[in-house]
Amino acid sequence: MLKKVRIQIITDRYEVEGSLYDLPAGQYLPEDAPAKEEPQHLEITVEGRYHDDGTRISIGYKESELTGMEGSSTTVSFQKNEPQRISMLRTGNVKTALVFEKARRHLCIYQTPIMPFDVCVFTRSVDNRIESDGILQMDYTVELRGAQSERTKFRMHILPDFDRPTKI
Repeated sequence: MLKKVRIQIITDRYEVEGSLYDLPAGQYLPEDAPAKEEPQHLEITVEGRYHDDGTRISIGYKESELTGMEGSSTTVSFQKNEPQRISMLRTGNVKTALVFEKARRHLCIYQTPIMPFDVCVFTRSVDNRIESDGILQMDYTVELRGAQSERTKFRMHILPDFDRPTKI
């Protein structure tokens, strides 16, 4: 089943002290790692597509100037038998494949027009209720090697009626 949907994305991002790369395997930045600044809040609603093939759900949308990734497309997906392991694939001007899995650290590549960068992703939590409520929430830290760690609280809501606004 493939259908056209509206997707609301809300993120709060802020830089945190510490480096995911400097920690030994199995250790992570503390829950209360101090923020270096106030969170950057972003709230957007975009048109997208929702695809359920019976075993995997994929939600895709085009990035905009607001996200800083204009010219790229993002697909968030998961296997229905592993709803707490989320993949995020970006294609276009910015290319990356990120994996989010609670209490796990994943090393990924972030490809920019200039050069590729190593990216470390540590996911604190995944609350995937896409199938039941149309909601995916994640709390994770991302670090480009050599750059500041950034914690993100991400919420995606598949709005129930394409032609009608809704409140959440």
